[in-house]
Amino acid sequence: MAQRIILHYVPGISPLHRWDARCKFVGLLMVTATLLPTKMVWLFFDSGLFLVLLAFSRLPLRLFLRDLRTWALFLLALFLIHAFFSPGLRLPAAPWIPVSQEGFRLGGVACWRVGLILGYAVLFTAVTRPRELQGALVWLLKPVPFLPERRVGLMVSLTLRFFSIILDQTEEVRLAHKTRLGDRHRNPLRKVKFLTLPVLRRSLFRAEDVTLALAARGYRDDIPLLFPRMNRTHILPLLAFPAMAFLLGKFWS
Repeated sequence: MAQRIILHYVPGISPLHRWDARCKFVGLLMVTATLLPTKMVWLFFDSGLFLVLLAFSRLPLRLFLRDLRTWALFLLALFLIHAFFSPGLRLPAAPWIPVSQEGFRLGGVACWRVGLILGYAVLFTAVTRPRELQGALVWLLKPVPFLPERRVGLMVSLTLRFFSIILDQTEEVRLAHKTRLGDRHRNPLRKVKFLTLPVLRRSLFRAEDVTLALAARGYRDDIPLLFPRMNRTHILPLLAFPAMAFLLGKFWS
């Protein structure tokens, strides 16, 4: 069983789990659109909404926070780049540090925004089955002409699935390498070799197994799909979100 949440579906009966995947995907796009502006009010609004959705999802908070720690180095690097390379006045409390006030602010806002994007992505994949995600993509792309919507949906769902499998395999190989005292080697190239090659080998075998499985099941792009009728009550949150966003933008304008 996977010991992480990132890119994994976590079974549950929460309201977010039962929400229609098509509505969840549209809602994710709407929230992502509000994260693009630079106004701080949107960051506060999306942060509060994220905490509410996280409570409704009933996910194990400890595992959720532990998985987000894996992105801490990336967020730290992003913050340092803004802090050290943005022009501006030095910090009054520490003028000897080559960090500008503007860079410090920009770095914090950038990490905040990227952290919210990662959090919403992890939350979405945790409450949405890969098959439901594939169906939602096919349903949304079906009106677009000259676009193989079934192939696109399959590729996206398989990509998410492969990423989660690679993360699990990397953890298994790392633990196996550690039990054999391989972590005591000080040569970093040797560590990378004994970690990368087994993961790459397993990934290639997994890709071949999936290809043979699709061929054995007679996968075709021209087979029509039947989508279940969407419950009208599932659309209400999508209608409430732009209304709240409009009122918020009008109040803070």
